[in-house]
Amino acid sequence: MNNRNLFSITLLLIVSLLMGCTTPKGIESPTTSVSTYPVTVESCGEPITFDSAPKRALSFDTNMTEIMLALGLEDRMVGYWISGVPVGNEYQEQVKNIPLISTVTWPPPSLEVVLSFNSDFVFGAWNYNFSEESGVTPEKLATAGIKSYVLTESCIAVGMKPDESLESTYTDILNIGKIFGVETRAEKLVNQMREKIATVQAKIGKVNPPLRGFYYGGGSDAAFTAGKYAMATKLMSAVGTKNIFGDIEDDWIPAAGWEKIIELDPEFIVIDDTPWESAEQRIKTLESLPKLASITAIREKRYIVLPWTYILPGMEMDEGIEALAKALYPELLP
Repeated sequence: MNNRNLFSITLLLIVSLLMGCTTPKGIESPTTSVSTYPVTVESCGEPITFDSAPKRALSFDTNMTEIMLALGLEDRMVGYWISGVPVGNEYQEQVKNIPLISTVTWPPPSLEVVLSFNSDFVFGAWNYNFSEESGVTPEKLATAGIKSYVLTESCIAVGMKPDESLESTYTDILNIGKIFGVETRAEKLVNQMREKIATVQAKIGKVNPPLRGFYYGGGSDAAFTAGKYAMATKLMSAVGTKNIFGDIEDDWIPAAGWEKIIELDPEFIVIDDTPWESAEQRIKTLESLPKLASITAIREKRYIVLPWTYILPGMEMDEGIEALAKALYPELLP
């Protein structure tokens, strides 16, 4: 397929409208698993053994909470925390009776607050809630007798390189299913996601040459963007495009220089719409910097706006892939 004729878009494309059309994933009761305890999974390369399913779990941020809810584990949860974006509409009924760990959206709750919930399990991620600054780490939780599981994508923060494909997220869903004894339910969810993504990819076919994409998460002096292991990069790869920073050995890049971005000249820009900074504001920032005017995506206003949860490893990544594909190839996915 020749992709040079793909874009007839000259106005801002708001893909977030697709959110109202998502397929519910978490409304069924968990399926009984045939597995027996103890079970062992790896978290950032370290084996963690569970003698029984956790009964008082905490989840940190929207995507981890949605994985728990999609697996039907709300009755095992004693608290959850989000950094500003609520869980999807399909999970609102499940989450309504689970206490918020904190109403403060940033910084994440301290170790003292976490321990006050008397939990036996924490599902979190480095640079979400786990950090030396917050005082909450898997090691400190283990000292307090609390087991944890770390979102695989974030393991790059402690030197473990995750899979560059979507497999790391499938692994997380399957591992949480194994920990809680709902493996059959987890396998069903993963298979549904695989099938949906495969259907989208079959419609796209092979794209040659791949379009050059760039994720923009804000910034004026430099750009917050995505490296090799970030979900934003994986979404682009899944639809036959290439992140201009996809060779950088990291998940997130806090300050990418504009000179390099100008040199690499992205043909489209993915922007997430967030409560702390809207996509509209981010686009205004890009278009207010005269030195960026030569960038193809800015000159031709090729912006693709996605909900924040679409670019996180979790239950909405298949929706993100479909939305991105529809924006890039509207004639193939009407």
